[in-house]
This record gives sequence, C-alpha cells and structure tokens, in this order.
Amino acid sequence: MVDGILGEHIVKIRGALAASIVGAALALSSCSGVGEDVASSSSASPAAIEVEEQLVTVDIRIARSLLDQSGSLTDEEIVAGASENGIAAVVDGDTVVYTMTKLQRDEMLAGMRSSAQDAADELITDETNSVTTVEFNDSMTAFQVSVDAARYGALESLLALGFYIQGALYQQFNGVGPDDVDVIVEFVDDATGEVLDTGSYQDMRDNLGQ
Repeated sequence: MVDGILGEHIVKIRGALAASIVGAALALSSCSGVGEDVASSSSASPAAIEVEEQLVTVDIRIARSLLDQSGSLTDEEIVAGASENGIAAVVDGDTVVYTMTKLQRDEMLAGMRSSAQDAADELITDETNSVTTVEFNDSMTAFQVSVDAARYGALESLLALGFYIQGALYQQFNGVGPDDVDVIVEFVDDATGEVLDTGSYQDMRDNLGQ
C-alpha cells in the first residue's frame, strides 16, 4: 500500500516539474514512471544540475536522464518542447542546457513550490495514509510531516523520498551546488509534536553510495 502511495507521489512531482520546464513533450515522458519502484525513482534525484546566472538570462544544466527517464524522447522533441514555452534548449550528450530569462526561472521556481503544495495536499486527503499536514519552508530545505501517531507505520517514512526529490530539485534549479543541497524531513506526532522519524537528502545519498 505504502509503495503505491509513494510511487504516485513521486510521479506527480516529476510530471509537475517537467511541465514547468519544457511543456507537454516532457510532461508525457514523466508520466512513464508510474510502474517504477522506490529505488529506481529515487536514484535520479542526485543528477547534476547547475545554474549559471548571466546578465539577462540563466543557463540551467540538467542531466538528460533526469528529464527523460525512459529514454523515449529525441533531441528534437526536447528542444521543441522547450521552444513551445519560450525557452531555448541545447542537448549536449547526457546534458540538456535550458536558457531562460530570470523572470521565467523565477516563475518556474514558483510553479515548483505550488506543485509541491498540491502534491502535499493530495497526500493529506488520501485516507490510506496517516499524514495530516505537511509544511515546508520557502527554500524547500526542510519539510515537517505531521501524522496521526496511532495510524503511523514505519514504512510511511519512505514518503520522505518524494520530499527529498522536490527539495533537492528546487534548490539545484535555484543555484545551490549539488554537494551543498540538503533536505531535512521530519515526521511528527500531530498531537504532541514528538519527532517520530527524521532523515535527510544527504544521508539518503550516502546510503545509496552516491
């Protein structure tokens, strides 16, 4: 049950991210991950993403494997998807470089925060889990997940992987270097405030040997 919830949560994150960056073409590719397991879903999150700010525009370098998990898109489809949203894209091997104005980048980051909130709201309304509220800061470095302790199961801590992906991607698109990115996720008793589980993005990377 929990694996299914987590998988759906991660797929929604990917879909929202792809749509924000390159439009319908990449949105379609992101939906292909519905049947993936937790390990394969989380392995793409440390992909190298660098942001270089210039005078007017921002270049965002993204590992192609992060955007096109199934490898189903051609270079032309990636470029065309970006162009449809007024963004320039160049494919260089396993790297896609998007060039956009700072305003476009800021709007994209706002969209990512909004998508994260939407995903959290859906998680809260899903009665198959114990989550009652989800709060995160503006920089998406910390998430607090309140749960009904009487219903909370240890496997639900795996939901943190979805928050790691959201926070890490947001930070990297916002110019934080991959080695400096971290996301802290706490699961707390909604009645007492007691911390039931805690973890971090960097700890996850270390555990995966990345």
